[in-house]
Amino acid sequence: MKRTLKKITFIISLLSFNLSVPVNSAEFFTIGSGASNNINFDLSNAICKMVAKLPSLESGTGTSDKSFRCAVTATSGSVLNLDQVKQGKFQFAFARSDEVNTAYKELASDQIKPFKEVRSVFSTTPAVFQIIAKRNSDIKDWKSLKGKTVRIGQEGTVDREAFDFVIEANRVNKSYFGSVVENNEAFAWESFCKGKTDAFGFIGTIPNLDIEKASNECGAYLVDLKTFNIKNISKNSFYSNITIPKGTYKNNEQDIMAFGFVNNLVTHEKVSEEIVYNLVKSVFENFDSFKKENSLFNNLVVKQMIQGGLSAPLHPGAIKYYKEKGWQ
Repeated sequence: MKRTLKKITFIISLLSFNLSVPVNSAEFFTIGSGASNNINFDLSNAICKMVAKLPSLESGTGTSDKSFRCAVTATSGSVLNLDQVKQGKFQFAFARSDEVNTAYKELASDQIKPFKEVRSVFSTTPAVFQIIAKRNSDIKDWKSLKGKTVRIGQEGTVDREAFDFVIEANRVNKSYFGSVVENNEAFAWESFCKGKTDAFGFIGTIPNLDIEKASNECGAYLVDLKTFNIKNISKNSFYSNITIPKGTYKNNEQDIMAFGFVNNLVTHEKVSEEIVYNLVKSVFENFDSFKKENSLFNNLVVKQMIQGGLSAPLHPGAIKYYKEKGWQ
């Protein structure tokens, strides 16, 4: 009888102990990235790693009974990502700032649906408009492009859109150049070094392996855009002024002024303030670790991320964290 009573007492004690321990709950969310070979896929995975570092009872690293977990979904890109966030299928996603601008302002588009409820979290890696010139081309500023053979890109592409902004900002047309190359071919160092094009304009990430190769193999160099009226260009909300640091390439001995659009991490206004706050906190409280996830993250700067190239208003959860840090 005594043994039975001891067993009953033990079971009651165990039940009482279990009831006194807070029940941990994990909040799950999804980030729509891009193709698996795209920088946004790496960014999304890096964010999820930082989210997993948030202190919680579940992980044994804190006292919070709430933990957060996220998953990354590879996608076809911005258009799909914006639509999935709009429908509530993704809580977060990456999209180009120019396409976020189209969605938020409800501009006419064959592909991008109006999305007034889209909200920004932060911006990330820039896609920079760069002009690479051939050695001995004597191209050093806007005026020296006159009469040269210049690749301006195919109509309807992001490369051409950026070059058209340059042309318009300088109040000329494409006849300003000696001849133009209007194709959709990616910059390739071998064909550039051997070809007849004096300068090649395109949108790309920094650093770029082909620019590095062209710099090393045939003395090609980036043109500083400080004489290109890029301040007028950056008045468009989806473009930002960007600096390419000196030493990025062999012949890049000074900082180079450029411009471009950035990737925006976006969400829906209905996503909870708590989730957005904790995602932002996880990244910026572990910012050094975050940048080590990919060498392309090395150029990320907090000020640029929370102020530059954001095409939609910030989500209240992001604002809350930035104000706590004194960044706003």
